[in-house]
Amino acid sequence: MRSSRLVPSLAVAAASVLALAGCTASDGGTQGGTDAAASASASASPSCEPGALPTLTDGVLTVGAGDPYEPWYVGEKDSGEGFESALVYAVAEQLGYERDAVEWVDVTFDQIIAPAQKPFDIAAYQTTITPERESAVDFSSPYLTTRQGVIVADDGPYAGARTLADLEGAKVGVTAAQTSLDAAEAAWGDAVEVVPFNAAGDGMQALSAGQVDAMVMDVDQGVAASTVYFPDTQVIGTLPAVGDPEQLGLVLDEGSALTPCVSQAVDALEADGTLAQLRTQWLKSDDIPELG
Repeated sequence: MRSSRLVPSLAVAAASVLALAGCTASDGGTQGGTDAAASASASASPSCEPGALPTLTDGVLTVGAGDPYEPWYVGEKDSGEGFESALVYAVAEQLGYERDAVEWVDVTFDQIIAPAQKPFDIAAYQTTITPERESAVDFSSPYLTTRQGVIVADDGPYAGARTLADLEGAKVGVTAAQTSLDAAEAAWGDAVEVVPFNAAGDGMQALSAGQVDAMVMDVDQGVAASTVYFPDTQVIGTLPAVGDPEQLGLVLDEGSALTPCVSQAVDALEADGTLAQLRTQWLKSDDIPELG
């Protein structure tokens, strides 16, 4: 999962990878439920017995996902390596599906959140739960709560920053119209110069080139960016939360009869410690402190 050197072409690929991440994760797992998940579970409860689930194909759980990238997918989507790949197989097991009964399909983010019939039973694409999206699709119980991380260059002037005040006067990159912008403005106000980018990968390239002093993005993706794609950078901390926490959930067709069963599976994985183990193993952001 780690890379000791930056291959030039990798930076270009990373920009595309992080562009996708910026689209999906910043619109909202605590390790608890949401109103949407609760209402779904309270709706008509189909049998969640293995073999009785109304999947698109009998005996098969069809999973939608985009291009694989770390830390969510390591290698191919079906590798079982990476947080979401491992999560999918854990959910499938809870639902009674063996590994070879999980079928993966390529989908775009727009396909996932659009109010149209889905070519999948569930989708795992770092999709933030928001009220707007809840009007078009169903979400499972959340499986992750995200935070906004601050990334700086290893040899930059802010490599030793440990507080928000230490970064005052810096040029701070954010992804335009995403949560990172709101979080940065709430943390620093006018004490930093906020520089918006169309995608997180563009900002990371600018950081490596010395065009900005820091980059704010989802901390879990930031850890992967700093260890895999841009190893000349480091995550120094997270920003204080702004508003409701950002929670990621599995996506299902609106009104899907599977939603209560998938939420029950996610809840069971939270209760037995599986989600915590997966977060520690693949995301590696547990010990990153909040900047005071």
